[in-house]
Amino acid sequence: MLAQLRNVSLSFPDKKVLEDASLTVYPGDRISLVGENGVGKTSLFRILKGRLALDSGEVSLSRGVRIGHLEQDFAGMEENSRHTCMEVALEPFGPLIELEKYIEILASKLGEAGESERTSELLADLGEAQQRLEVSGGYEFRARTQSTLTGLGLSKAFWDRAVSDLSAGQRVRLALARLLLEDHDLILFDEPTNHLDVPAREWLEGHLAGIDAAYVLASHDRRFLDAVSSKVAHIDRGKLTVYSGDYTAFRQQLRQAEEEGWRRYEKSRKLAKKLQRQAQDYQRWSDAGEKKKRGAADKGFVSHKAAKVMKRSLVARRRMEEAGENARTEKPFEKDAVKIEFGTSRGRSLLRAEDIVVGYSEERPLTGELSLDLWAGDRLAVLGPNGCGKTALLRTVLGEIPPLHGDVHLAPSSKVGYFDQDNRLVPPDVTALEAVLGRGRDETLVRTVLGRMGVRRETVNKKVAKLSSGERAKVLLAGLILVDNNLLVLDEPTNYLDIETQDVLLEALRDFPGGILFVSHDRYFVEELATETLTPGLT
Repeated sequence: MLAQLRNVSLSFPDKKVLEDASLTVYPGDRISLVGENGVGKTSLFRILKGRLALDSGEVSLSRGVRIGHLEQDFAGMEENSRHTCMEVALEPFGPLIELEKYIEILASKLGEAGESERTSELLADLGEAQQRLEVSGGYEFRARTQSTLTGLGLSKAFWDRAVSDLSAGQRVRLALARLLLEDHDLILFDEPTNHLDVPAREWLEGHLAGIDAAYVLASHDRRFLDAVSSKVAHIDRGKLTVYSGDYTAFRQQLRQAEEEGWRRYEKSRKLAKKLQRQAQDYQRWSDAGEKKKRGAADKGFVSHKAAKVMKRSLVARRRMEEAGENARTEKPFEKDAVKIEFGTSRGRSLLRAEDIVVGYSEERPLTGELSLDLWAGDRLAVLGPNGCGKTALLRTVLGEIPPLHGDVHLAPSSKVGYFDQDNRLVPPDVTALEAVLGRGRDETLVRTVLGRMGVRRETVNKKVAKLSSGERAKVLLAGLILVDNNLLVLDEPTNYLDIETQDVLLEALRDFPGGILFVSHDRYFVEELATETLTPGLT
């Protein structure tokens, strides 16, 4: 056992997060931690790191266990902001770097000593230091570091850049690289895939398959979870349940459990109705017997037979009440169903681009010549690694930046809804509810859609400026699918969405009658939605 939570409960002023949750992590475990945004996944990681006080329960760690932690959207390298990317990545190998320097000093002294009496002593020290370096992996750690950075999308061009010059996403990838290069017994990964393109996600899948450390990992990429999981810990309404197998196996088990729950519920309801009928029959017979006896001037006396009937009536009524109570307590949890009625798409041909070259300067184009023709009903996925020009292509067809070459034609009938991955398009000075109500839809429908998108009831009245990135993304997406657009341009819409919310979004987008041009690194989302794909770039 590396770490264990026993009957842990945790609450915040506005909600209960965990209730009697238990989890044991053993050496070699590969555990995916799943659940909707806000259910307590990040809190569970912080509990394991000793950074949150519990309401009740116990946390046990094995003696000397080394726990690494990648925090969600972690870019906290301010203390290293003047260091280069490579210097930060090499930090786990500080003792080996010091040993390298010591070997260089010994070699220099040996050269200066010539044939002196110190030569044999220096040779012995040098040999011993070189052996220690070899045994400790000192001849491989630089190659490992370079391979890890490259695998996570930080190519050689980034290695000499100061951390302060890296984007937030690049800093997260650097933090992930450094974590993977450290020695740990247990690693906690909080959303490691958020800033990774598909090649980097596939590299990380292969890397995790070969490490010795156990890990608990939260991600919203179900293809990734399938590749890296042997257990799934599911948090739902404060309860934590552990399932065997990968994410797909977990969903199957969860579906089976829900179906069994409904079967038990229906059985309880039928039993309650049967007992209710029995109780009514016994009561009717009892009343008839009593009336008959009273009619025979036998007032105040109930025959033995009538008494037995009354007793059966009482027993049947108690059984009916118990069965009815069981039926109420066993009813499976249901989310509010919502069906969004889209209008018909005005205009069949929505967008056409002919031989366009995308980029921010003539000297450094991001793509070669590209052409596309988007019609109502099309779902065109723009794919490729980070930096190949995907976002620039979306901004070009929207008219935010001009093409370096070629022409873009937006049909006069096109009504465009745009999701930008930085969520700049949500007004910061209104509440989440007001931001979506401004789109002209009924308040009940807006509240229902926001709820199904995972925006909690207490969040809808918060100012947008105070929302998290994920909450802003959900508000913007809810607004887009509720507005009468016929062309949606979506730049990584799933980045901050839990899988349950992704399913809601997918269902809505499948029914959308217009055209969709989108960028995503989520392989399942692309497979389920795209009718065709386009990969920009210079080759």
